[in-house]
Amino acid sequence: MNAYLQRCRNVLKSSINKIAVIGNESCDLDSAVSAIAFAFHLQHSPKLLSPWYKPDTIVYPVLNVTRAELPLKTEVTFFLKRQGIALDELICRDDIDWPTEQALNVVLVDHHLSSLNQNIVGIVDHRPVEAAARFNPNAFKTIELVGSCATLVGRQLFSDGISPEEREGYNVALELLYAAIVLDTVNFSKEADKAKPLDYDVAERIESQLQITEQVRSMHREQLFKSLVDARSDVSELNAYQLLLKDLKIISQNDRTVAVPGFPMAVQEYIKLPEWREHLNRFATSTESNVVILLGMKVHPDGSVRRDVGVIPIDGTPLAEKIIAALHACQEINFELEEIPCSENGTFYQQHNLKASRKQLIPIVKNVLSTIQ
Repeated sequence: MNAYLQRCRNVLKSSINKIAVIGNESCDLDSAVSAIAFAFHLQHSPKLLSPWYKPDTIVYPVLNVTRAELPLKTEVTFFLKRQGIALDELICRDDIDWPTEQALNVVLVDHHLSSLNQNIVGIVDHRPVEAAARFNPNAFKTIELVGSCATLVGRQLFSDGISPEEREGYNVALELLYAAIVLDTVNFSKEADKAKPLDYDVAERIESQLQITEQVRSMHREQLFKSLVDARSDVSELNAYQLLLKDLKIISQNDRTVAVPGFPMAVQEYIKLPEWREHLNRFATSTESNVVILLGMKVHPDGSVRRDVGVIPIDGTPLAEKIIAALHACQEINFELEEIPCSENGTFYQQHNLKASRKQLIPIVKNVLSTIQ
């Protein structure tokens, strides 16, 4: 795998035919490993890319984060290093001069909307299709509601077949995908209810490929999940500003911007951090946000989950109020929000529906922004 990644970096500035596989801007474990594993697979089994793939084509993964922000993705760096992947060999978003790469073809994983001007030739995603989505009719497209995008990538690997000559690299790719599936499904927790039948099926196929027997499966998953949660929650070296950047989505429409950072801790814990308000204001200024929605998810040692929310108006109190009203009024999903009295500026909630996540919240926010004149 490292030899492949090194080759990708070496040809980055060359003029050969290139295809980039890029995850979403949160660059969480699912997004990062889906990009790496799928790019590796498409390089060695380019059937899906046949209209764009030439004999000298290099397919390379891109982590949708700047090089400076990569250390903030603690579970990503932890697991990649655990698999022996050299972080210096990875390609980050700011390693590419996008304006000069207009001819670059791109595959999106773990998202299906992009601000890139490049030609989108493929999509693999596990979230609901956005109303604004417009797809290249010639692109391959897999969008299914499963627990993890890594599940869809894993299914494609098994469907196309694993090259015996690249067994070692494929085993690393499968280890990466397996970790994301276990983490995203909260280790197949019934309470979180993230896992779909396909998640179970692909995980079991990977276990068979990696010779993880049924006798040790449960213990192996539990140990892996705990190590990933511990790595994701290890924010001891991060201040309140860096935490806002760790897992971030930004929504902009009609000259309004809403930032939605996710935390590996409860929001109520975050607002007890030193100088959190100063860091939040600095963050809001840098992202030009009118409203910041804080999403907390704390995973306890027994696997139980706590979710909470904070809606912070920056210079958009009416917008914040509209978003809160829309969350309460949503017919598609009930977030089961219970307001938490708090002296801080903002509105804070305990979220009792543990199944509702940022994937369900973002379309609601987009719908609110679309109504602003």
